[in-house]
Amino acid sequence: MSSLRHVETCFGCSSCNPSSLGIKVTRTVDGVEGSVRFGADAEGAPGLVHGGLLATFADEVMGHVEHGGNAVRVTAELCIRYRRPTPLGTELRCRARRGETSERRFVVHAEITRADDATVLAEANATYVLLVPKEGP
Repeated sequence: MSSLRHVETCFGCSSCNPSSLGIKVTRTVDGVEGSVRFGADAEGAPGLVHGGLLATFADEVMGHVEHGGNAVRVTAELCIRYRRPTPLGTELRCRARRGETSERRFVVHAEITRADDATVLAEANATYVLLVPKEGP
């Protein structure tokens, strides 16, 4: 994913940060797709993935949707709707696609599903803003 400027030590997807969630992200025809499996250390309610980690998974994947070349982008707003409890150890997929865009802002829509049967576990919408360096003093 060479067109996106991203830090090597990213908490979400780094292969060199020992605390990384290990999210794998790839491009698709209409957006991006990510995958992850959360283990026992991601437990929230008994036997279930902590909702904050599902939000992080969605945010990481949605942040990879193309807009603005390799400009750095930050999350301005994230809304997630949890549809079903997510058991620990489940292989998860997140598919994200771009929605409305303006010069510096863009909206992304995503779904988190079980990888084995595509059951929808959560849906998310987020707005991202491109950081543009200020010129001059």
